[in-house]
Amino acid sequence: MRRAAVLLAPFLGTGLALALGATPEVLRAQGDSLFADSVLSQATRLATEGQTDSARALVRRRIGALQPSDSLYPAALYAAGLVAGNADTALTYFRRASIEYSHSSWAAPALVRLAQFAYAARDFSTARVSAERVLSDYPVTPVRAQAAYWGGRARLELNELAAACGLMQQAETEAGADVETANRARFYLQRCRGVAPAPAETTRAAATFTVQVAAVRSAAAANDLMRRLTQYGYQPRAVREPDGLLKVRVGRYQSRTEAQRVAAALKTRLGGSPFVVEERRP
Repeated sequence: MRRAAVLLAPFLGTGLALALGATPEVLRAQGDSLFADSVLSQATRLATEGQTDSARALVRRRIGALQPSDSLYPAALYAAGLVAGNADTALTYFRRASIEYSHSSWAAPALVRLAQFAYAARDFSTARVSAERVLSDYPVTPVRAQAAYWGGRARLELNELAAACGLMQQAETEAGADVETANRARFYLQRCRGVAPAPAETTRAAATFTVQVAAVRSAAAANDLMRRLTQYGYQPRAVREPDGLLKVRVGRYQSRTEAQRVAAALKTRLGGSPFVVEERRP
């Protein structure tokens, strides 16, 4: 596996660079090895060289040549977010990658980007939700350490020191060869000396699993979907997250396996990409 490269602000055009202008850390991604597609890889190289207009044009043409069902489509959305010219456009692309393609390998990196944006905007609750969703829903993604780090940063700002320290410890532990994330986590772990760990029962004992069917922006869309689910015998509910989305979910199950069976049945019946979410309630 090629070593991850440091991603400096020019790679992001003015999008994430503007959003994180007050944040001292440089941003990371996998550089040239991030995209297997030669066009997307070329676009990211152009962006690192400051040719952001050319980079965006390449990505637009690539997206235009794809169908939403193509396996490359979520990668193209993620690339579009990276080279976007402003924060709003970048957010739109990252949200699409994380919601419309939640089963792809690009969903978790997109959620980390959303957490970074929210943190830069001082929306620490949303930053925490986005980062910790990576940890609960994507057990094998290579960006778990980064997610834990940003979740820890958000928890620190929310004055939740014990939980923040747990996340920073997780970031250091899972960083592996990602020396930068490990070092940044160690810096914040200096605050954790003598801090009692968060009680295990508050994070584990109340964990259940649910199936997220869709995330929509309007109450009308949520209500329409919930009516359909009710007709099929499910008991749906809509959860409004800090990012403003209404997340339509069904059931609370004691095991991930049980929830996965329900998700598979929903996919067969309704299509889309239902996925399992771990919920924790105090």
